[in-house]
Amino acid sequence: MHKGTARYLPRQQLRRTLAALAALIALAAVLLAGLSLPVVGVTGLAARAGMSALTEIPSEFKPTQPSQQSVIYSRDGKAIARFYAENRIVVKLKDMSPWVQKGTMAIEDHRFYQHRGVDLEGIARAIANNLAGRDTQGASTLTQQLVKNTLIDKGLRAGDMNEVRKAREQSISRKLREAKDALAIEKKLSKDQILEGYLNIAPYGTSVYGVESASRYYFSKSAKDLTLSEGALLSGITQSPAKYDPTVHPDYSQNRRDQVLKAMLREQMISYDQYKEAKAVPVPELLKVSPGQQGCAAAGKASFFCAYAVNEIYNNPAFGKSLNDRRRLLLRGGLKIYTTMDSNMQNAATDTAFNRIPEADGSGLSIAITSIEPGTGKIRAIAQNTPYGNPAKEHPRATQSSFGVDKAHGGGAGFQPGSSYKPVTLATWFDNGYSAYSVVGGRTDYSPRDWKVSGNCPVHAGPWPLKNATGGNYYATSVLEGTQKSLNTTYAGMATNLDLCDIYKMGENLGAVSGDPDLKQDLGPSFIIGAGSVTPLNMANAFGTIASGGTLCSPVALEKVVDADGKSFKVPSGNCKRTVEESVANKTAQVLVSTANSYGGRVNIGRQVMAKTGTTTGPKAAWTVGATPNLATAVWVGYSQGGPRNLTRIRINGAYYGIVWGNTVPAMAFKEYMSAAVQNLPATSFPAANIGEGKTISQGRARPKRTQPSEEPSPSQSPTATTTQITQTFYYEED
Repeated sequence: MHKGTARYLPRQQLRRTLAALAALIALAAVLLAGLSLPVVGVTGLAARAGMSALTEIPSEFKPTQPSQQSVIYSRDGKAIARFYAENRIVVKLKDMSPWVQKGTMAIEDHRFYQHRGVDLEGIARAIANNLAGRDTQGASTLTQQLVKNTLIDKGLRAGDMNEVRKAREQSISRKLREAKDALAIEKKLSKDQILEGYLNIAPYGTSVYGVESASRYYFSKSAKDLTLSEGALLSGITQSPAKYDPTVHPDYSQNRRDQVLKAMLREQMISYDQYKEAKAVPVPELLKVSPGQQGCAAAGKASFFCAYAVNEIYNNPAFGKSLNDRRRLLLRGGLKIYTTMDSNMQNAATDTAFNRIPEADGSGLSIAITSIEPGTGKIRAIAQNTPYGNPAKEHPRATQSSFGVDKAHGGGAGFQPGSSYKPVTLATWFDNGYSAYSVVGGRTDYSPRDWKVSGNCPVHAGPWPLKNATGGNYYATSVLEGTQKSLNTTYAGMATNLDLCDIYKMGENLGAVSGDPDLKQDLGPSFIIGAGSVTPLNMANAFGTIASGGTLCSPVALEKVVDADGKSFKVPSGNCKRTVEESVANKTAQVLVSTANSYGGRVNIGRQVMAKTGTTTGPKAAWTVGATPNLATAVWVGYSQGGPRNLTRIRINGAYYGIVWGNTVPAMAFKEYMSAAVQNLPATSFPAANIGEGKTISQGRARPKRTQPSEEPSPSQSPTATTTQITQTFYYEED
């Protein structure tokens, strides 16, 4: 270009300048309208766009709480997990460092306390700088940016991407709407409220929103504790969070931080000495990054309880009409979710699961431990010996399947409970007026005509050839002895005096039901000794019903849920009701206390406890289920994927087992966990009950008059795991 030749603007810059001038005219018109001043001569494109926008904009803009992270808490107030689409924690202005407040105003809107929502001077300055080709502070005020970010957030919370696009579009109409709404906000909110709203909604990085979350992420501290240099760093990020991310572009971020400090100095917000001192600190030295973790995988020992609680939200229409609505609420609604989980019990359950069967144990076995409070249904712990999440090289057994719970909460139908289901038949026995001293059983073969089946239940009267796990004891025994020795022959004899449908319905009344309500079951008589599918949580709940004196409650994981505005949601209740006569429950409990005592200390937890072990055919699984009056627990051990493998000739955590019975690994886990779990609970006993009351019958094959010395171990024997002796020891005590 020759000297003296006119200076031409590049075409792209010229277009931007003309658009800015048109916007200035239109915005001036809107501003005058907002201030109730006459408008003289708005013409052309700006006029048409302005009038169109004005007819579409509501008279007042309604600011709302921005999307916030939701937090799940234990019953003792500890945060378990966080969920968010945008990692944001809303705080009051008084809880934000004055440095981040001043830095934001200095670099984004230094006339914030002078203008009324739209700054014509700022727009004019932006146009002038544009003409000069200089970078500058944006023309939008903090109020206008609050409007834009709020509209985007509203659209995202509602799942309305059209509203999100409208809020982001680069058009004069959008600027006019934004200006009009900014004027409305300024009439409704104070400047401090607007500044607080902006600092809570502004983006500060990938999924980092609001100064509190940004402070915790970048500096591992609260926003109220930010230094001048830290506050200036955050203030500079919002213009372009990706470009000025200090963890990715420390040089760009440092230059931007220095621009903020210079702006603060220019506005006389800081002294020159403060400016020099803050600028002297390199950005990398400021950072102490704490990566935000969210979801149940980040909940550690509480992961599987967390998953249960989340499914409570997802399954409940109170939290939204559709599953997508409920997910959005969890990710954006700022929910405070208070659960029934006891942190000490949950930690003890998880520790026990991994102690007894380590994650990488060569056996490949799984263990699940679930606990529930009798009489309320409040779940206290859900644990298993796998990490929560997707399988990875470090954790190949990680899973999102929860072995202890039902299908609706991330589990399945459950597993065959074996003899741990026998208390259902025992309760039916007492419910029909029989005594625990009745003598029955001894037979090993039954035909369909031996059974009574009436009513509507999925049970048929088929043949049943059976045996006891001991391979002996084929004689009639008292119900008490048959329960202590877990004799199948005794329980078959009991069932011939009962209606099989009554036994099935007693299982429902206790809560010992499948975890899949859609599962079509066709059960034969063997269901009375646990041939159906029941989840560990439902087995714990069944023992909880007995322990409570016959009150059945649905399992409950949520105590209370409130959103960011303090609105409470209706959460599922235990819907507790008496389903079993108190005397029946108390008699059943007393027999199970006697049974627990017969295990030779294997389930001794230092206070009265009732318990029943169980082992399924194969065996495929082994259980110990028991309760004190204030805590019921089920322990299941097996192969979570099923298959042909049996729990025989197996080494678990370094110890060899010929057969894994319910009173081996499950009983050890039960004892370890319950001993810790009940520490803070009052030691109480079950109500006394006369188990000899009622009809006493005597039938079945008589006991031989002369028998060989008993092969059963002394009750004082404790389980060891070094030789095949353990197989014989447990073989004669468990079925």
